[in-house]
Amino acid sequence: MKVGIIGCGFIGSEIAKFIDKNQNFQLIGLNDIDKNKLNELIQSLKYNKPKFMELDDLIMNSDLIVESAAKNIISNILRNKNLDKKNKKLLIMSTGGLINNLRLLGKMENCKILLPSGAIAGLDAIKSVSGKIRSLTLTTTKPVKGLEGAPYITKNKIYLANIRGKRTLFEGNLKEAVEGFPQNINVAATLYLASKFNGIKVRIIADSDTKFNTHEIEAIGNFGIITIKTQNLPSKNPKTSYLAVLSAIQTIKNTESKVKIGN
Repeated sequence: MKVGIIGCGFIGSEIAKFIDKNQNFQLIGLNDIDKNKLNELIQSLKYNKPKFMELDDLIMNSDLIVESAAKNIISNILRNKNLDKKNKKLLIMSTGGLINNLRLLGKMENCKILLPSGAIAGLDAIKSVSGKIRSLTLTTTKPVKGLEGAPYITKNKIYLANIRGKRTLFEGNLKEAVEGFPQNINVAATLYLASKFNGIKVRIIADSDTKFNTHEIEAIGNFGIITIKTQNLPSKNPKTSYLAVLSAIQTIKNTESKVKIGN
């Protein structure tokens, strides 16, 4: 399977290194606006030396396109004339970018869209009760450093360095969370896409004393109560949980698996 990766940050680099060692896949192209980052990744690969490709060429020539860049690029990818073809697959990490592009997502007829569970667990259960949920809450707690640079933080002039212990920074709906914390809250978008529940409540907490990215989900309905909690260690990128990387790699492995576990 020919693979192209859009975005060569930590997640894209780890996926590239996995593919480089796997004989079932061939990494043919990379795309990133940071050419230095891209070249460093190419040099780090042992068995394959993919080349830089423009977006059109990468999508046209790849069987599996991996997006690990940013939510702002999702629209360009979904609109690309070369994407909606038979036997193509698109793996999206920046699921927050889908919230404003659901119409484009719904128009896909041939390309298979893959959305890893990322930094959370329990999506099988959430999908199973879709349509039966009365209340759905996501509480995300992160180290202060993991929230630096978020638009909501900047706009509201929140001085993260002054926070001691836990402090609730945000409470609101999904759209507000995705706009205010685009690099932190892809889990909320993934949760929505699994649940189809429009009333998700999102709470974001900064904690100066924790080293974990913690996501707590509570779903209530006529099925009972589902409570899910994950405590993830950050990757080298403090905004990204290492579990998100492992989830992406497992999703890629599943494309070749003959046994499917879960719904």
